[in-house]
Amino acid sequence: VTYATDMLGITSNTSFLLLDLREPDDYNLWRIKEAINYPAPNIGRDRIIPELYRFKNQPDKLIIVYMNDERNGTQYAQLLTEKGYENTFLLSGGIEGFLEDYSDLCEGR
Repeated sequence: VTYATDMLGITSNTSFLLLDLREPDDYNLWRIKEAINYPAPNIGRDRIIPELYRFKNQPDKLIIVYMNDERNGTQYAQLLTEKGYENTFLLSGGIEGFLEDYSDLCEGR
């Protein structure tokens, strides 16, 4: 565990990595608590953050990605899978669907 990931609350006991694939402006407005901003274009550019490497294909670890809605996130979840991240999952309904059911787990305006 690096100092940076420890500051994010990511430890060896963390079972999932939650990646917000929206642009930083959208992420800064509102997001799911504990999500890390990782804009979707980074996937195509192979700009991989250390947290993503640590969770890649690890047993009992999930990489969960989301965008505003599920349609937008599908291609990026598939791209991560094609790049070898076989434990990648897309948040059903996107953040907008999540907010409707779990507003207490979101933060921002």
